[in-house]
This record gives sequence, C-alpha cells and structure tokens, in this order.
Amino acid sequence: MREIKDWPDDRVEGTVSPSACAFITKQTEFGAMRSDTPEAREDRVRLYGTIFAADGTLAESGSAAPIEGRVNIENNLRTLLGAFPTFRFTPVKIVVNGDAVFYEAANEAVIDGRTVRYPAVYRVVLKDGEVTQGRRYHDRTEWFRPIEKDALRELFAGVADDCPRKGPAFIGPGLTTPVTDPVCHLAYLGRLSGAMSDVRLVPDQAAAGPRTKFQEYRGTVRAKGRTIDFGLIVGTEPGLVRYYFDTLPLNYDDVETNALFTKLLMGAARPAR
Repeated sequence: MREIKDWPDDRVEGTVSPSACAFITKQTEFGAMRSDTPEAREDRVRLYGTIFAADGTLAESGSAAPIEGRVNIENNLRTLLGAFPTFRFTPVKIVVNGDAVFYEAANEAVIDGRTVRYPAVYRVVLKDGEVTQGRRYHDRTEWFRPIEKDALRELFAGVADDCPRKGPAFIGPGLTTPVTDPVCHLAYLGRLSGAMSDVRLVPDQAAAGPRTKFQEYRGTVRAKGRTIDFGLIVGTEPGLVRYYFDTLPLNYDDVETNALFTKLLMGAARPAR
C-alpha cells in the first residue's frame, strides 16, 4: 500500500506520530485484505491481532462489556469473517490527536447475496504503536437488512420523508443521504432521545484537524428495559454534521439481538470454504 505521506492531503489531519502511522498502515492493509478462503481469513486475523496490545480491549458503540485481550479479539474477528468473508473497508478521513486516532471508513460486505455498505469510525488509543483501547462506531442494524427485509425495525423510518427546508446538512444511521432541513434534524435527534432514558454520556476522546473534528461521548443509557454501555461520535466539518452510533441495542433487546445473530452466523450467510 502507499505510504501515508502519499495519500491525498485532505485524507489525514493532525500530527501523525510513528505510533499513529503504524496503526493507520496496518488498519488500512487489514481493510483491503481478502478473506474468502480459510487460509486468507487466518492471515487477516493474524494481522488484526498485531494491531492490538496483548491486553488491549475492543468494544462496539452499543454493546456488552468490551472484548479483552488479543486472543479474544482475534476469535471475535474470526467469527465475523466466517459469517461475511467479503467484509472490507477503505479509509475516508483520519484525524489524529496524540495517542488517539479516529479512523473513518467506508465499510461493505456481501450478506445473504446482497452488498451492504455502511460508514464506521474506529476510535483507538495507542501505546508504542499498539491499540490498548479500541471502539467501533457503526450501525450493526445494517447487517440484518438483507435477512430481515421489511421486518427490520427502523428507528428513523420516515424521519427524512419531507425535508424541503435548507440549512446545515447532517447525516447519521438510518439516512442514506445528508439532510438539510433543521426541522428534520430536530426530529431525528428527538427519535434518538426518545429511544433511551437515564442517559449518562460524557465526553471522552476527541481529535480536531484543520477541517474535521471528532468528539466521542461514552457512558450508559437505558433502552429496551435494560441498562447498556453506549456511545456515539459526532463528526463535524464545514457545512456537515455526522453521527455515528449503533441503533441495534435501541431497537432490539438482548434476546432478540441474540436471535438475529444466530440467524446471521448460522444460516443466512454461509462461511467461505
């Protein structure tokens, strides 16, 4: 792959330390790798493992407790790649703040015969070039769209159906294109706040460059009858606000979520052989 210094000038913002450079290089290589055979999957799993410290952690934006340790992180990835071996991503925007890196990516995978595309931000904290704390911010609900079809619960269904007014654009889970209507923006945030209670989110990591800023909020919320770890990232650039979070735990309880994953892992998407 190309050196970071050879990327377009606007792809990476902030001062890239050797530690950040090591992470960005491996993360980008991992995102481009194939995993359509058992051997290729294992190569990819091994590379991913080298991104993390031996005692590093990895968490979803809205999920159970973080996965702890390189071995467990590798096993988690091995399971996911078995379900959709075509998973890959390309970098969109990377902003570095010391040991914290926000890596925005365009993700895609073929699930049940359909190509699913969705954005993500991988937020990491580094030490000596290894990830000690990683978090994935993306909407896992998109994984189940080809399987559930019209039965899939949509937190933001219809929120952008009538948005003729002009204002600052925003984009987030449940939206396929940016929306510029301030009324619809308020309706979107209202749906989000209405899906949770006892919200205890506080600012966590942040990074800002000349054009792009990422701010992470992390804590707990109550949704679907239980308290969950939850987080979101707000990305801003001139004329655009972007939200990254997982609607899955806001729409489905734990039993329902387990049933969805069983359908995904055991039936709808066969492992490559």
